[in-house]
Amino acid sequence: MGFLDRVLPGRHAPASTPRDALDVDEQPRSSHLDRQDPIEVRIPAMQPPPPPVVPRTDVTQLLGRHLADPFAQDICREYHLLPALGAGPARSYQSPALGVSLLADDYGTVINIFLHFHGDLDFDAYAGPIPGRGGTIPKRSSLWVALGRPDQSTDPNRDRVIEYGASDQWRFPTFTMHALYALDNEDLLRLTLRH
Repeated sequence: MGFLDRVLPGRHAPASTPRDALDVDEQPRSSHLDRQDPIEVRIPAMQPPPPPVVPRTDVTQLLGRHLADPFAQDICREYHLLPALGAGPARSYQSPALGVSLLADDYGTVINIFLHFHGDLDFDAYAGPIPGRGGTIPKRSSLWVALGRPDQSTDPNRDRVIEYGASDQWRFPTFTMHALYALDNEDLLRLTLRH
């Protein structure tokens, strides 16, 4: 028995022989739908890679800037930051779809930027890089690996009214970053950036 006879059984069967008259082991490979030979198993088409994350301007550059500054306006447009409804004279700007919000003082200077993760306040998760070269993985262990030991840490709050996980704080030359974690003390809930 040659190689082709083993691979393609029944190839020498007379043309007058009906296909279903062949023995199961002698059927040609593509003749029966229920047969699952390793060669016949269909490999699903490869999914296209996800679209690349659009690189955005570092949001920390807004800290300490006046919202009327043209550079600050460009960043607000880039992050789709719009005044929050009912906030009075536009002191709070939000972009729930990108997971970013900010607060300005009475003079219009940005004092706090919030990056929301894991459904914090019904915001979508922030998908950009974590400031200070913190990487892109919103986990406490990943932040500690990327940024080192924090300057300050607190224990979880288990108050009856408000419960939240531990928190860490890192000081950088131009801003301070405060990380608040979920109740599991691992998943990042919110980053607060201060000038």
